[in-house]
Amino acid sequence: MQKEPDIPNRRRARSQITPAIEDAGLFKHALQDVSVELLPVFDRNSRGDLVVRGIARPEKEVEVIFPGRRLPEAADLYERMKDLGQARGPRARFQLNIRGNWRLRFRPDWEGWEVKSYQLLAAQWAYLDDEGEPVSFGFPPVVSQQMLEQRARAAQAVQSGMVRRAG
Repeated sequence: MQKEPDIPNRRRARSQITPAIEDAGLFKHALQDVSVELLPVFDRNSRGDLVVRGIARPEKEVEVIFPGRRLPEAADLYERMKDLGQARGPRARFQLNIRGNWRLRFRPDWEGWEVKSYQLLAAQWAYLDDEGEPVSFGFPPVVSQQMLEQRARAAQAVQSGMVRRAG
């Protein structure tokens, strides 16, 4: 059996990551508002981000990622979900409104087949507290002038008919 070639790690050192660099890598498209029911099932990815399993409409299982510098903002949500899971079990659901970006992932299953999954990268999120008052966390992505110009050019190309949209 052949050994697979080592893939070089091209990640920057954590000390070199600015908010603009982090957000440019995470939020490459305009943000969308998505309502998700979170399940008390947690994990961490290779970058140390919080990963929570959830259900988005229409009953599609997703992974919600609370990335990078937004992770400390998710501490209260994590504690609430942990308490909910202990009180009601693993099928408990917690309603959360998220502003973020979708990311499609393909991972091999136990037989080696590529399986499609969806991840929702959370920039901002909100829910109702114990008194029924809305509370919000996270913050909008830092968007560079270059990114704004790229988005404007892409939108203009679509409007002028230069780019056909799949659909």
